[in-house]
Amino acid sequence: MGQTASSVSKIVTQPLSWFRGTDRQKQDDLGSNSNLLSKGTTLFVFKRRGSMYFDEDGDLAHEFYCEVVDRKTNKAVMRRYNRNLVPQGEVDLPYPRLHGDLPVILFDTSTLQIQPSSPTK
Repeated sequence: MGQTASSVSKIVTQPLSWFRGTDRQKQDDLGSNSNLLSKGTTLFVFKRRGSMYFDEDGDLAHEFYCEVVDRKTNKAVMRRYNRNLVPQGEVDLPYPRLHGDLPVILFDTSTLQIQPSSPTK
């Protein structure tokens, strides 16, 4: 019962774990009021997890299919191939992006005054 709760808490807190930094940084900052961002963190993301896979031949694709002859109808059918595939891993982004879990307001719309548009005649 406790194991389920702890695994759920890990899933919930994992996206924000990059904000906290390492355990060593936590021990250094225990007594002080540190900023939101630790010394080892950044607002930007430079890499992402790749969504493609390598097959046995070294080809890179999102999905792999192989042609199989159906025994009953004797027709060629394309079947999805998902054995012996290796994930692509980390991929460099072409330019840095802001982290998705960034708890900072980038644009405040509460003071924005919207003028009603007049109908065109």
